[in-house]
Amino acid sequence: MKKWICLLTAVCTVLCLFSGCGSSGDIPDPLTINGTPVSADIFCYYLDIAMADPTLTTKEAQIDYATKQCISYVAVNSAFISRGFALTPAEISEISERANALWEIFGAHYQKVGVSKQAYIKLRTGLAYTERLRTALFDTGGEQAVPDDTLKAYFASDYVAFKVLTGRLYAADVYGNRVEYTAEELSAVMQKYTDAAEQINKGAGIELIYASLLSGGSEEVRQSLTTLVIEDGDPYYPEGFYAAVRAIAEGKAAAQVFGDTVYLICRVDILEDPDLFAAHRGDCLLAVSEPGLQSEINEMSKAYTDIVRKTGAVNRCYDRVKQGREA
Repeated sequence: MKKWICLLTAVCTVLCLFSGCGSSGDIPDPLTINGTPVSADIFCYYLDIAMADPTLTTKEAQIDYATKQCISYVAVNSAFISRGFALTPAEISEISERANALWEIFGAHYQKVGVSKQAYIKLRTGLAYTERLRTALFDTGGEQAVPDDTLKAYFASDYVAFKVLTGRLYAADVYGNRVEYTAEELSAVMQKYTDAAEQINKGAGIELIYASLLSGGSEEVRQSLTTLVIEDGDPYYPEGFYAAVRAIAEGKAAAQVFGDTVYLICRVDILEDPDLFAAHRGDCLLAVSEPGLQSEINEMSKAYTDIVRKTGAVNRCYDRVKQGREA
């Protein structure tokens, strides 16, 4: 009896995850996947992604993409339930808070393309289910656990660690207005940073060198000596910065100019401090395991072959998303 109750509960949970009404509540469910209905809201969400993809140039390709994503969505959610996984109250609360925050930013767009807030929260919950599957498969103790040595190798090859001190290549008057340096003044500033890099490379303590260039006291020195970790394309740093840091040998320093700022960079051995890897291990696992996870999801999706696509409802979803994106 208990077994049947559990099965019934699982089936009801699955149906609640995929069906529902909202912004596209006037459109019938456009898909049924192995008997599970998928709401128009969910289908519109994936259609919106498809229309934003420059490689999907035809209506047919965009609809096929949305259909495949819906199949994956059903497969992941069903696998989460069938494996007996569950989110904790804290996780559910975090998902809700995050979804509400993102809805404040993107909600107007999603409403235009036919995605309700209720559906959006379900989709965000589906992402959490995907991450739980990733953990079960590839994290420590998982069925296909990725060794930490593999993650560390990825960390060392795709991230760089460094300490940096920056200086402006211009001055400011008493009102805070920018005042350009003369050629001599600019040369003097650059020479100061170049000399500092050379001293570090000859063995001078970075703490002493950085302190000699700062006038803001011990807190400013402490912040400049904090080890930072970035990957290529980090939006906080200018284009080319990552490559410039990688070009510096570990334990060495260099002065680099980007725009109107000079950076005194000292590259750090990224694996020397285990706390650096610990702080980024999750991101490394995500990147390294992604191909394997997608392969697993694709394999799970093969079990979903009974696909009923209602042409009228699909076309209405397509028109709604297209009109919403053009509005």
